Amino acid sequence: MANRFSNLKVAVLVTDGFEQAELLEPKKALEAAGATVHILSDKKSSVQGFKHVDKGEVVSVDMTIDEARADDYSAVLLPGGVVNGDAMRMLPQARSFVRAANDAEKPIAAICHGGWLLISAGVAKGRTVTSWPSLQDDFKNAGSQWVDQEVVRDENFVSSRKPADIPAFNNEFMKLLDEQQKRELNPPAPAAAGDEAGGDGTDMTGKKKLSGKGTAPSAPAEHESEAFAVAHGQSHQSDG
Repeated sequence: MANRFSNLKVAVLVTDGFEQAELLEPKKALEAAGATVHILSDKKSSVQGFKHVDKGEVVSVDMTIDEARADDYSAVLLPGGVVNGDAMRMLPQARSFVRAANDAEKPIAAICHGGWLLISAGVAKGRTVTSWPSLQDDFKNAGSQWVDQEVVRDENFVSSRKPADIPAFNNEFMKLLDEQQKRELNPPAPAAAGDEAGGDGTDMTGKKKLSGKGTAPSAPAEHESEAFAVAHGQSHQSDG
């Protein structure tokens, strides 16, 4: 388990006002599986987390988003928090980072209000997603199909609604990262000139495409490992 994602680097895009559980619990699971996790922000030193409406932990920033390149990362995590989500969608550098990751078909995991950045980056159209319910009109207006489920997988997207969904969110993100790691370790040969996309799951360039259009998997088995032993709170807070 500790070496499962030893080749992967995950970028977390976040600023002050993030929902603490939606950053720290996925980060813990990723690092327990061997991934390198970098906190990227518009802030230079640290960002302030919240537990619902109360101040929580302060988290150190590894690099500013301006200094980072999406090409250097295997996946992107977008935690929620109303203040964080609203601020992140206004940052041109965050929008550009997400667009670049999506263009490369890299995994993007968004929970709660983190999904706002997908809309503002212009990558939500035609995608099936979930989020905190108050975002559903925004997603629909952006051309997305919004559903009320604990976790939704749509190709390179994974999305969830709230902190109580984190176990399912982590589990599905891990599955997507397994696919991404296989792509990085075993890149397919480029398709020959004139070849069309084949029936083997490759696109016109010969790159293996991610599967799972609009799926809603069941919750993971109870505590598959210590990495997934995260909170199962049942509160209906509007904090994510």
